[in-house]
Amino acid sequence: MGALSGLGLLARRQLRTSWGATAALGVVAFLAAGVLSTAPRAVATMHADQVAYETASASGLARDVISVVGAVPGAAYGMPPGMRPDSDGLTGTPPEPDWAPFLANLDMVRAETPEPLRSAMGAPDFHVTASDPAFTEPVPRSDLSEAKVFLRASPDLAEHGELVEGRWPAATPGPVYEETGEGLADPAPPFEVAVSRAVADAYGWDVGGRYDALSGGGVVRLAERYPALVVTGIFETGDPDADYWLHHSLGARASVIADPNRGLLGTASVYVSPAMIAPLTLGFADTRVWYPVDTDGLTAADVPVLLSQVNGQSAQTFLVPAGPDDPAPMQLRPDSRLSEILERLLAQRTGVDAIVAVLAVGPLGATVAVLALGARLVVDRRRPALALLRARGASGGQLRLLMGGEGLVVGLGSAAAGFAAGLALAAATGIDAPVTAGQVALALAAGLAPAAALALATSPGGLRTTRADLAPRSRSRVRWVLEVLVVAGAALAAWLLLSRGVVAGSGADGGSGVDPLVAAAPLLVSLAVTLLAYRGYPWLALAAERALAPRRDLVPFLGAARATRDPAGGPVPAIALVLAVAVAATSAVLFSTVSGGVVREAWRATGADLRVSGPVVDEQVTEQIGAIDGVTAVTPVGDVGDGLLQGGGSSPRVEVWTVDAAELAVAQQDVEGAPETLAGLGAGADGGAGDDSGDDGGAGDAALPVILTPGAAGPGVGPGTTGVTLATQEGSVPVEIVDVVDELPGLPAGRALVVADADRLEAATGDHAYARVGLVGLTDTADRAAVTAEISRLLPSSVLEDPDQEADAVLAAPISGGLAAAFVLAVLLAGLLCAAAVVMTLMLAAPARARLLAVLQTLGLSPRQGRGLVGWEIGPWAAVALGVGAVLGVVVPELVLAAVDVTALTGGPAQPDAEYDPLLLGAAAAGFVVVVLAGVGVAAALSRRGEVAAQLRMGSND
Repeated sequence: MGALSGLGLLARRQLRTSWGATAALGVVAFLAAGVLSTAPRAVATMHADQVAYETASASGLARDVISVVGAVPGAAYGMPPGMRPDSDGLTGTPPEPDWAPFLANLDMVRAETPEPLRSAMGAPDFHVTASDPAFTEPVPRSDLSEAKVFLRASPDLAEHGELVEGRWPAATPGPVYEETGEGLADPAPPFEVAVSRAVADAYGWDVGGRYDALSGGGVVRLAERYPALVVTGIFETGDPDADYWLHHSLGARASVIADPNRGLLGTASVYVSPAMIAPLTLGFADTRVWYPVDTDGLTAADVPVLLSQVNGQSAQTFLVPAGPDDPAPMQLRPDSRLSEILERLLAQRTGVDAIVAVLAVGPLGATVAVLALGARLVVDRRRPALALLRARGASGGQLRLLMGGEGLVVGLGSAAAGFAAGLALAAATGIDAPVTAGQVALALAAGLAPAAALALATSPGGLRTTRADLAPRSRSRVRWVLEVLVVAGAALAAWLLLSRGVVAGSGADGGSGVDPLVAAAPLLVSLAVTLLAYRGYPWLALAAERALAPRRDLVPFLGAARATRDPAGGPVPAIALVLAVAVAATSAVLFSTVSGGVVREAWRATGADLRVSGPVVDEQVTEQIGAIDGVTAVTPVGDVGDGLLQGGGSSPRVEVWTVDAAELAVAQQDVEGAPETLAGLGAGADGGAGDDSGDDGGAGDAALPVILTPGAAGPGVGPGTTGVTLATQEGSVPVEIVDVVDELPGLPAGRALVVADADRLEAATGDHAYARVGLVGLTDTADRAAVTAEISRLLPSSVLEDPDQEADAVLAAPISGGLAAAFVLAVLLAGLLCAAAVVMTLMLAAPARARLLAVLQTLGLSPRQGRGLVGWEIGPWAAVALGVGAVLGVVVPELVLAAVDVTALTGGPAQPDAEYDPLLLGAAAAGFVVVVLAGVGVAAALSRRGEVAAQLRMGSND
């Protein structure tokens, strides 16, 4: 007990007298606990925000649970033409159906669904729509050449539509049949409908208007039973893009398509009384049932379970009766595109977690290195006292207990403060993920780490100083074995990672946990490269020393000699510096790769500065758009249809697309991935196939220049291949294959495409495509907003896509912002750890340096030369770290991209290649140099203690 009390007294005296180095360990524990308490919760919150973002941005059609059944609830299935209904059927006024039991039974399906899907599903809803459309005579003032309507009944139309004119439709009597059942004795009066204001305006209909000449409507012509419809009510829908109206397709507004041959074609849904849908359709109708899905409160951990439940529900069939006596219950098979969203979320989560893990292991390794440096610094400061205790009989275990207790006091208190600070920061920044036991355990480990580092650094055999150059090779077999194991492990991990290839999706277990191999391989490779550099460093330093020996100036030679004979810190600062540089370089490369991939995919999908889709982009529209100020080129993109590419040993079925080749070449001159051979589609085949134009299978002057994608090329077909013919619906023509490209920006990806110039194809085969897409090129100084506004004025029903806006929308997602924050945080942590490593390394060498400078200053060494010697202590290691870290900045991202599928983050079909932004990498290198210089300055300020005479007196006493 007396020995322990003596050790405790000594520990308290040491903490009071020489506390700076120990406080540095406390700072490291504080930062580590703070990051460990905040970062995991920030990642969890980011994933939860991404779930809400993806589901909120998706329409109800994309996330709701939907089922369509070809029947009317409670009505018998379709009656064949000519069959006379019974006396209670069409001959009288049909009764209002009671659909409340059907809704209750639908809700029972939801109630029996397991959580969390049950809570995500809202109250069911449905409507019944005729399977086939009916046609009315267009009103002249509508400018329509065709007016098509779908008859629909909805139980809750009055709750979502505001009646502004007239009244809601009511049931009307059915037709009267001959007693013999051979035909109609008297047709029914006009049946009543209600329409939205937008439909009424598009069709030119008014309240009270009767619209005759009905035709179509299924197996029985409506005109045979109901001669007309009458509009009894007009309602407003509010937001036509609300989820309810998206399920009621063509109900909120009509679809009006301009057909070049037939004029304006209108299609809309009109609403009848629920009592009338069965008589009007004779049961040939579709009931659409949907459960609104609300994912508020859904966490990232719920996504795999919810995906499994959605997929399981889609594989089931539910029998739902319309009432207690329904002999033919409806067979519902729910389906939802929510599974696509959830799969994308899991893929995004997998990619994000893998990148975050790679970014985390670098600072984690650097933190361990800094803790080791700090522990060595503390032990070095305690060396005289520890040596005295050892000389007076203290055991190695007692010395370790003494130093471990010191680290425990500082570490646990600092970690508790860091954990609390992390919680406060999380609350201030809106991070609301729960605190888990794992996070508390990590913070506790951060608090125990200084004690462990100090205990391990307190070696009784290491209390005496030795010259490193007297034993250039380590005699420790354990150390050699560990280094060999690290190198072998790095090689094995890299080989496994590369041989496995890119792993897409969420993993075999449906979860999205971090792949240990992805996290460990970059760290092992970094450690292995660092150890190899450390083993080669003494020889490089020795070579530098010998090369500088003939020079007359002292500082370079003396600095190189000290770097060879007594390198401060050994391999530990090298590991810390290299990992810091590698983290910064890796962050820069991965950030450039992901953000650049998003922008590139946006441009690939759009194909030009602007993409116009919707109406027919004919010659007149092209001229109007081309006349807008700032527009350089406009090309319609037309889909001719399917064709066959005959010859070359196979005849693959292809999709034939047409463009204005000359205009497209101008519009895509700055688009990455656009083939340079576009202009050749419209320039003929001069010099490409010889002059034998009489051979139909050749590629002479009559050959049509085309560009193919790999799916259309087939084996053995490429640029210059002869004997290939394109067969379309209108005819066939020999083709000259100008190029085979992986994809064409602006056209569908992953398909077998043949692209030709529109005029040349029409002249060769007669095929003419009515383009509904136009690609627009702009000048560098064009006002995009003004051009977009003018195109919208010319084509009010068109959809305009700007690749920059599309990319900004993707980069605005929570995962994009979270990744950017992770990159910045990783770089900041790397910088702090780098500075700490520099300061601690120089502080370790401070006593020997102070004695040396004291002697040299008496011999005339200037302060500037003294700072030069300080720089030589860390400068060579900094140069090695910069070079090795730059190599790792190339190797680690390549490993990540070889193993982790990031297409869910970039939005493209293909894995992006690593991108190296010179500005970002240069900024990272410059930042490293600044951090090293700042660390040198701090270390110089901290070590500037005592005068020359004091140092000389201490040296004489030694």
